[in-house]
Amino acid sequence: MLRQTIFINWFSPGAGTCDKAPLHDKKGPLAMKPIVLAMVVCDYYYRDAHTGKSILAGTFSSINSSSFPSKHGNCAVYIAMTDVAQAGEVQLEFRKEGGGFSMKLPPWQVKSPEDRTAVVEIGGNINGLPLPEEGSYEFVVTWNGMEIFSRRLKAIKIKVDGQSTAEAGDSPDNEE
Repeated sequence: MLRQTIFINWFSPGAGTCDKAPLHDKKGPLAMKPIVLAMVVCDYYYRDAHTGKSILAGTFSSINSSSFPSKHGNCAVYIAMTDVAQAGEVQLEFRKEGGGFSMKLPPWQVKSPEDRTAVVEIGGNINGLPLPEEGSYEFVVTWNGMEIFSRRLKAIKIKVDGQSTAEAGDSPDNEE
C-alpha cells in the first residue's frame, strides 16, 4: 500500500503543497490567516440589535452610469470569515484593477472568538463610492496587511433614454 503525506502551506497567499510549511519568516512566527467564506457587495447592510442577524439589501456586481467620473450613492460590503485564530485588523481597499485609483476604508479590529471555527461577520456602508472611470474595480480584504480575498465590481457606461450619442460619450461607429 502506497502512503503519501501532503502538507498544506497555510502561510502563503496561494494554497498548494510543499515539503515543509514555513513556521517563521524574518519577522518571527507566522500566523494562520482567516478564511473568507463570503463577501457581498450590496446597497445596504445593517445588523439587527435583537437577533444579531446581518441584513443585506440589493446585492449587485456592476454599477451603471451615464457618465464618468461618477459616485454610487450608497454601497455596503459584508464579509463572513472563519478560522480567526487570533485578533487582527481587517482593512478593505477599493481599487481599479490594473492601478490608477485606490481608496482604503477605515479598518476593523477583529477579536478572535473562543472557538476559532466560529463565523465572524463584519460589514459597513460606504456613502458615495467614487468611480473615476468605466472599467473593472475590486474590493480587496487584507488581514494584518496581507491580502486574503478580493471581490470584483464592474462600472459600466450606459446610454440613458433621451440622451444623445455624443452626450453618452460614444460615437455612432462604436455602437453595438
